[in-house]
Amino acid sequence: MLWLVLDLNFWIVNSVIRLLTGVISFLHSLPSLLSSSAVECWNLTLVCILTAAEGFANAAQGSFHALGSGLHALSGVSESFKMAGHLSSHVLLRTKELVHRGLLSGHSLLRQACEGCGIALSLAIYFVNTVVNMLLIGTQNCLAAVASVWEVVSGPLQKALELALTILTFLYSSLMAVSVLLWTPFKQALEFLGSLGHIFVTVFLLNLYGLLLTLVVVLAVTAIYLNPQLLRSGVQGVLDYISTVPTLHRLQRALYRLYLLALERAQTVLEMGVWQRAVWQGSQTGQGRGAAGGGGRAGGLPEGDLEQRPLGDPAGHAQHTLEQGEVAPPQQLPLGTQPEEDTQDPALLCSSTDRPLQRHNSPAENLLTLLKEHEERKKCVICQDSPKTVLLLPCRHLCLCRDCTDILLRQPQHQHSCPLCRQPIGRSMDVYL
Repeated sequence: MLWLVLDLNFWIVNSVIRLLTGVISFLHSLPSLLSSSAVECWNLTLVCILTAAEGFANAAQGSFHALGSGLHALSGVSESFKMAGHLSSHVLLRTKELVHRGLLSGHSLLRQACEGCGIALSLAIYFVNTVVNMLLIGTQNCLAAVASVWEVVSGPLQKALELALTILTFLYSSLMAVSVLLWTPFKQALEFLGSLGHIFVTVFLLNLYGLLLTLVVVLAVTAIYLNPQLLRSGVQGVLDYISTVPTLHRLQRALYRLYLLALERAQTVLEMGVWQRAVWQGSQTGQGRGAAGGGGRAGGLPEGDLEQRPLGDPAGHAQHTLEQGEVAPPQQLPLGTQPEEDTQDPALLCSSTDRPLQRHNSPAENLLTLLKEHEERKKCVICQDSPKTVLLLPCRHLCLCRDCTDILLRQPQHQHSCPLCRQPIGRSMDVYL
């Protein structure tokens, strides 16, 4: 009995403890269970909603397609029913009229039968036309979709192919240009070195006198390199010998006087050319003004003024210099005197731009001015920077450089004209002065 009570007590206590443990574990896992249940329920709800929405969308889409097809079919059927209704109403009306009039003859019956057959045939033709139109419209839509898809697919491929071809063409042209640009100077250098070597071998090695001259030059250069004082002593000895010989001394003085005479002659000729050109330009300007204003003014200088302008006698002055034996330059003037050319008013002579000529203070300054003007005339008429190197044909004007010519020829065809005479340019030719 005691064992039974103890077993019962142990079983009760164990059951209570297990019950409490289960309750505590249930209470402990209840929040996570509820949260997971809620999440699963929410996921199930979302899945159901998405499935229902997808099914509803598919059903709606199918219903819309079916409805559209049905509407298209119903439109044709309604038209057919409409025509059938019109036909039946017309037949009924005609039958009613014929019954009311009592004109049920064979001829009228045949005519009515023919009319009914014609109307039925028209209805059948209309129905067939509707079906054919629907088929044609569907085929056209399919072909348009296929064409649009092909255009979308082939457009990028075509652009990529064109870009690849353009890149390959550009690379090929660049490589060809670089090869030509690099090979041409190298070829010219090789030809120049070959010609120089051929000339050297022909003149200095294959010829006895050339070989002797080469040996003499080599020995002289070696001696000068080893003893630099030898060259100085040799030059000094030659100069001393020349200074001691009276004939060479007189020849030197005569050559110097001839040089001075030639220089003064050239300066006089240049001055005469400048003044004649100035008078001609002034006369041209005066004629233009006279034509515009009635001939009231004259732009050129009269012949009397030109004749009154003394140009001097450079030959007589040079002869006087030779007789006196002077070595000083002929431009030297006494103190307090001025050349007679400066007494002329430069405002009387005008260039083509109506600007007074600069006063020529001395022949040296006049020569320098003429040289500057000559150098300016060699410059391009457009950029005024590079020299004129391109001859324009057929007008034969040398007035442009190569860069300006290239820029001018890149313009439209109607602008390819000479900047001086406006004559169309046929072709151009490089001129090396």
